Amino acid sequence: MTGEREIELILAATEWLQTTPKSQRPKPAIVELRERFGLRASDAIIAIRGATDFSNWGGGANDNRTP
Repeated sequence: MTGEREIELILAATEWLQTTPKSQRPKPAIVELRERFGLRASDAIIAIRGATDFSNWGGGANDNRTP
């Protein structure tokens, strides 16, 4: 079960993914999140899904969208 601290880290990782351009993320997302936030692979995937879902909803930075 995921504790409160893990949830905070997942949310921080999700926000970091949403606000950091891909050009500033030299490593694969799971590797970067594990190193930067100390997440387990399964928690890194949750953060990636959250960032992707939020971005597709229209609320986050989308590196593939043209102005």
